[in-house]
Amino acid sequence: MNLKRLFLRALPAGVLLGLLLGIQWALGISAGEALPVAQACNPCDCPGDRRINCQGIEYYAVYTRVNTAGVCNIDVFLLTGQDNGRRAFRVTPDEQAKLPEAPAENLLVDSYYEVALYKLTSGEYQVNAGPDANGKVYVVRFRGCPATDVQEETFVVERPQ
Repeated sequence: MNLKRLFLRALPAGVLLGLLLGIQWALGISAGEALPVAQACNPCDCPGDRRINCQGIEYYAVYTRVNTAGVCNIDVFLLTGQDNGRRAFRVTPDEQAKLPEAPAENLLVDSYYEVALYKLTSGEYQVNAGPDANGKVYVVRFRGCPATDVQEETFVVERPQ
């Protein structure tokens, strides 16, 4: 095989390699580094949605936001899909102040269909939401308003046969 033929066969591969390396250089990608990883944003971590629950986000939402007047309400929403929902209830600062600091037994504060707010003997608040269509119950516990020490868990309710 002569040199001219070798050059003509290698030229397309060389052009392709050059284009590939040029595109990588233009995008700032080197052979030694991986593509950037897409980062998902949990609703409670996103600036536009300050709910305190990250689990069950398609089913319910709990907010403990301080408004412009410096008032912190506990707002609980029951969601119906496609970003539709209805506020289940609101517990105002006056209503929060009337609750015992640490009740002798867990106290139901308010409820609406499948969502309920309790004041626990530990002094924490707890929202139970569910069971949803799959039998899953979502639980979020927190202290005060605005919420601190937020903890979440889920469990599945056995359905009768």
